[in-house]
Order: sequence, then C-alpha cells, then structure tokens
Amino acid sequence: MTVSSKDSRLMLLYSSVLIVIPMVIFPAKLGTELISGSFEYALFEVIYYGIVFFVLRPASSLFQLFQGAGLTFLCRIAIGTVFGVMVSIMYDVGLSAALTLGISKYLPAIILHIAFMPMVTKSFHYAILGEASGDELHRDKKRNVVYQSQTSQTSQTGTSQIFVKPESIVPVPTIAAAEKPKAVVLVDKDADGFARAVRYIGEHHSVKLAAVVDFEGLTMSSFSRNNVDVEEWSPLALLFSEANTKILNRLSDVTGPERLDITFGQDKLYALKISEFTLLVLSSREDDDLLGIRLAQASDMISKYVSERYGKLLSASPEEKYVSST
Repeated sequence: MTVSSKDSRLMLLYSSVLIVIPMVIFPAKLGTELISGSFEYALFEVIYYGIVFFVLRPASSLFQLFQGAGLTFLCRIAIGTVFGVMVSIMYDVGLSAALTLGISKYLPAIILHIAFMPMVTKSFHYAILGEASGDELHRDKKRNVVYQSQTSQTSQTGTSQIFVKPESIVPVPTIAAAEKPKAVVLVDKDADGFARAVRYIGEHHSVKLAAVVDFEGLTMSSFSRNNVDVEEWSPLALLFSEANTKILNRLSDVTGPERLDITFGQDKLYALKISEFTLLVLSSREDDDLLGIRLAQASDMISKYVSERYGKLLSASPEEKYVSST
C-alpha cells in the first residue's frame, strides 16, 4: 500500500486545517454540551466511514471497506489527540482533560473531524484497492489523450465489441490475458519488453490474466492471479483471430480484427493485435477507465519493444522471425 508524496502532503494540510479550526473557536461549544461515552458510538462512526468509501468506490469489497473505515477511525483518534495536546499547551488545560476533550467530549471538534476524515484518508483507501487516486487517474487520462484518439480511429475500422449472455457464450476473437497463479510473471529470456507490459497490466486489481502471444501461439510472457491457467487461455488467441478474420473477409477486405472485447458472466476478455503479437487480457467485469488506460500504455510498450528488438525480422519468413542476426 503506497501513497504518493503529493497525496501525503495534501493529507497533512487537511489534517492541520481540521486541528486549527476547532482550536480557534475553543472553548465555545456552539450550543452543544460536552458529551460522555462517545466511544459507545464508535461502531456507528466506522459504519459512516464505510458508507462514504462505498459511495466513492462501489467496487470495493466489504473487507476493503472495513480496512479503510478502520484506518480512518484511527486517524480521527490521532487528530483528536494532537488537538488535545495543542489545547493543553495554548489554553493551560490539564493534558488528561484536554486529550479527553479532543477525542471524545468536545463536540464541535469531534463532529468536524468525523465529517471530513474520509476526505483526508481517501488516498489510503485507494492505496488499499491498489489503484491511483482520482487526481492521478485524471493525469493518466490527460497523458493518453493522443493515444486514445488514435485508438478510437482504429476502432472504427478494425475493432469489434461483443457482449455475450452468461447462459450462451459464443467463441469470439479476443487477445487472451495469460497469467500464472498467485500473481506470478512468466517471462521468456528475450521478452523483457513483453514482461514489463504484462506486469504493468497485472498491477490493476481486476486483472486475472495477461499474456503476449506470438503468431505461432507461443506465450512470450504472461501474468496471472487466482490460479488462472495461462496454458488454457493463450492458445485461444490465434483461434479468436482466425475465426473473426473469416467473418470479416465475407464483409470487407479487412485482413483481421485489431481489437476484440468480449463480456461474459462476471469477466471481460480483451484481445489486441500488435504487429505479429497478440495481447490477451482477462479481467473482472467492471467499468474502470484506469484499466483501459493501462491497456493502451501496455500496447505502446509492446509496439516499441517489438520495433526495437525485432525490427526488420518481422518482414522475414516465419522460420526466420526469431533468429537473431548475430
């Protein structure tokens, strides 16, 4: 779980604001009374945090929501403790009494802290999910505007999207995401660029399988988690391509699909044609722009690596494609 330095600075700034505001109005109670036994309501506080995080990220699991809410509760106690120490110093209040006020009795500070703590710690929640924060996602989108515009143009000519009902799954061309169980990366000794691409895609929490497959159906590099068998999925890359090429040839002169998206059951399968290779990705079925950005960036990684590594060999006969000139 990692939080960027920028998010850390923002969290520190917001926490400071939450401490300073109630200190300015202390000891005014704003029409409230000192309360007692506030820890009896800690469960409701944690539930509130969980609801806020669910609204921010509905795809979170119950355990992830509990993690985020529990961490937020601890941060609220920490901020209340700092507030109590500051009150003790500035207003000459006994330390024990000041800590009790900051954590469980001084209602104006407690309400303010509880209301805004999820906003302070949301970066932690995104880190628990293994995702970028909303600001980082926006920056990723901005960096990939040019690439996505090229992809959208390509999709008008050689891309097909297929949605399949769970009860009637029809084989459709797609780039298979091949991976090894327990998030293990399988790498060919010459496939460094391929390995970087599949590992990058595999960092997204929804990805179950990612693989680069060559024109003969051989797996150049793969990533998998949750015991998804790479050997079962990788050979399908060529079958998907061949089946859809035959269909497209009946309708136009297009040589074959450049990208296939298949949605079935709780999963989604992507197949992207990159030069003589296919990027196959299997993920959980959910709407997430970040995965689309990662697919685009991984495709670019593979394209650059193939150009640098193989170069003119791609125009040679199949028997010579992987034979080094040295």
